[in-house]
Amino acid sequence: MIQPIYQFFYWLVNTAGLGGVVFLILVPGAALAAIWTLRWIRDGSLVKESETYSYPTPTLYDND
Repeated sequence: MIQPIYQFFYWLVNTAGLGGVVFLILVPGAALAAIWTLRWIRDGSLVKESETYSYPTPTLYDND
């Protein structure tokens, strides 16, 4: 048996007007999310800060 949520999405996408509206909302939203993610990665690579560690390592204490 098909789940009601799948029936709803099938109806939504296959209804000409509603499917177009959903498509016009989802596609640009996904593209913006991808662009913002790449921009966030690029901005992180340009930071001039030194690396910090969230935990102490033996090399920080000069321990062998």
